[in-house]
Amino acid sequence: MRILILGGGSGDVGRDVARTLLLDKKVIDQITVTSRKLEISQRFVRDLGDERVSALQLDVTDRKRLFEVMKDHDLTINTVGPFSKYSIPIMKTAIESRVNYIDICDDIEPTLEALQLNKFAEDAGVFLLLSMGWFPGMSNLRAKALADQMDSVEEIIIAWVAGKKSPEEVPSKGLGGIEHYLKALTGEIYTFRNGHRVKIPAYQKGVKLPFPEPLGEYTCYQLEHPETATLPYVIPGVKTVTVLGSLYPEKRNKFVRLLTRLIDLRLVSIPMATKLIGMSMRSKKKVSLPRLNASFIACIGEKDGEKGQMSYGEVNTKTTTAEVTSQPLACAVFHIAHGGKIKPGVHLPETALTVENIVKMGKRYNLSFVTEAKEQMVWSEKTISIGW
Repeated sequence: MRILILGGGSGDVGRDVARTLLLDKKVIDQITVTSRKLEISQRFVRDLGDERVSALQLDVTDRKRLFEVMKDHDLTINTVGPFSKYSIPIMKTAIESRVNYIDICDDIEPTLEALQLNKFAEDAGVFLLLSMGWFPGMSNLRAKALADQMDSVEEIIIAWVAGKKSPEEVPSKGLGGIEHYLKALTGEIYTFRNGHRVKIPAYQKGVKLPFPEPLGEYTCYQLEHPETATLPYVIPGVKTVTVLGSLYPEKRNKFVRLLTRLIDLRLVSIPMATKLIGMSMRSKKKVSLPRLNASFIACIGEKDGEKGQMSYGEVNTKTTTAEVTSQPLACAVFHIAHGGKIKPGVHLPETALTVENIVKMGKRYNLSFVTEAKEQMVWSEKTISIGW
């Protein structure tokens, strides 16, 4: 398989996708990693020391050149953000070049817009697999797996906690993820309540949720994420979907909350705040963040005629946020490379894959997002009351 990773030479997630895919010596034949500045990709390729990988300078907004590059590959992986800006033109180019496509899109609007491309992808004979990362990605698959064990589901709660960003000492200079996070926490955000897509004020009061140890109970905050727009279409009967997130350790949330208030008061713009955070990350004063990522997903409804809640919790203290995002994506590629089929069209993770598909590959390649996860699954007649 010949794979093109957009942002694979410069971004934290893209780089780790490349590293992970190189674990397979049989089905991965060629990987091309791109960046806007060639020397960045070249440095990364030299460090990898694998002749299957090559560096390429590419501006993803140059549709003509992007088309020519895509044609020489079997699969395009897009890790370039913010996805609200870049993803749709790249998807359209993938369709035009008749090349399969996977991304980690975490914005609502391009996700919904991408679903409208389904007929074009079908006609071109290619698949577009959206949002195959951690949140969204594994969150969708876990929610669907929980819902499949129940008679009916009325409400879904999804939450994440993120610690150290990158496995590298010097993280990438990419600011797409930071910009996305600030947008998801400021102004009014979309969510799904009582059967309707509605707008609410962002960053409302924190909600304490029960994660497994060693994290335990931790406060998360509501934000805008694609799961609120997609899960109601996939899981029948769902009336409310809430997505929450938080940083670890807790003091990081205080800094972000201060910035979001300044943005909402129009004292600071999102681009300015994004650059401020980026500068702090690259300062000479090193701040060592812990490796900790955590998930909590609950489906509230009925099971075997009883009302209650089926929940899944996970804590991983060996994996960074970039790794826990890139490794599920790599597992989706491994699944396909080893014969897994995805029919032409536009797909969400939960319409194309299962948790078992991803976890099986995670175990096969000994990936830390699976092997180091401390998990718990619980059915309880007592449900969580968020109390909005």
